[in-house]
Amino acid sequence: MRRFTLAGELIKTALSSLGRNKTRSFLTALGIIIGVATVMAMVGVTEGIRVNMKKQLEVLGSNLIFVSKFEPGIRFGRTPRKLRLRKNLTLKDLESIQKLPSVEYAAGQIKLFEGRKVRSKYSTTTGVVLIGATSDYLRVLKMNLMAGRFFTQGEERSRANVAVLGADVVENLFPGVDPIGKKFHMRNSTYRVIGVMEKMGQGLFGQNQDNYVILPITTLYKYYPWSRRLWWGGLFIMARPKSPELLQEAMDEITEVLRIRRRLKPSQDNDFSIYTQEYVNKLFNQLIGGVFLVGVLIASISLLVGGIGIMNIMLVSMRERTSEIGLRRALGAKRRHILFQFLVEAVVLSLGGGLIGMILGFLLALVAKAAAHFPAQVTFFGVAMGIGVSTLVGIFFGIYPAWKASQLSPVEALRYE
Repeated sequence: MRRFTLAGELIKTALSSLGRNKTRSFLTALGIIIGVATVMAMVGVTEGIRVNMKKQLEVLGSNLIFVSKFEPGIRFGRTPRKLRLRKNLTLKDLESIQKLPSVEYAAGQIKLFEGRKVRSKYSTTTGVVLIGATSDYLRVLKMNLMAGRFFTQGEERSRANVAVLGADVVENLFPGVDPIGKKFHMRNSTYRVIGVMEKMGQGLFGQNQDNYVILPITTLYKYYPWSRRLWWGGLFIMARPKSPELLQEAMDEITEVLRIRRRLKPSQDNDFSIYTQEYVNKLFNQLIGGVFLVGVLIASISLLVGGIGIMNIMLVSMRERTSEIGLRRALGAKRRHILFQFLVEAVVLSLGGGLIGMILGFLLALVAKAAAHFPAQVTFFGVAMGIGVSTLVGIFFGIYPAWKASQLSPVEALRYE
């Protein structure tokens, strides 16, 4: 009990010393505040994005196969010529995949991300994403209709001018009107609405996921013939095997049929990419991890500056209180008591800045969520990291000033002016 009482008295003394210089204490902790706030904001946003991405992939199921011209990922600089010369996937490739024994459904899509202007006799809307898709599109992606129907294989083969609209396009284009059977215009063509997709809400980074028009892919080719020759991708194929157990078998069959169609020799590598949702999720987690590490590196600089500030201010405090230290030593205080008091001051200073930084970081994450629609999530890991980092910085940068203070000679300290 005596030791606990002594420790309590030393902590009170340390807090009293910091309280006498509130402004100086706050300015000293500012680097810690900024560093911890940056880490907390990064943890909140990256964890929110990761959980949101996981939920979106779970909706699609775990046995979806993607086939594309290029491997997924972020490329810096000019795309190598060998990759640019790859042939685009075609509808014939898709038909071959659909006939494979292990594949239940396969569908293709092309997205033209440039915002389109769409108008009806009721209203006009802009920034619409145009999607060309095949008739099994909804079956593969497990998407639902809110009204009407999707287009048939017959309409796809006949290149019919029919369309399925996203929920926001319907709200903007046909306000208060049943859109089914109504017509709208895009460029110089007229289309008839046959279906409305179920509302999906905001995407991973706050993008609108309901502002699109889906046409039969053959209709898209009819009015936008250049879309089948897009060098950066063109047709994108998605396939779903008959059961999760057949996932690898389906991938092997797809690889084999595409290699045959593209006349690749056994010694040649694939000139297409085939991957699963698990690979996409892994790639995404690596990307998020890289962004997080960059944020931590930036925050570490601020924490280093804050830690040096704490060391400096504790050394200044030691010089200012040299006589006080000498008096306490003369009255019986041991070196470990002086060491503990100064160390507590450094840790309290750092931890206090860390707590303020945590609150500020979470507020920044919430602001990003509200303003930029970034998903954010408060986690136990984030709280533990904030407290842990703050405490370690206080101990690491406070141990030297505390040791210096504890080594002062009582006689020399009492004579210090």
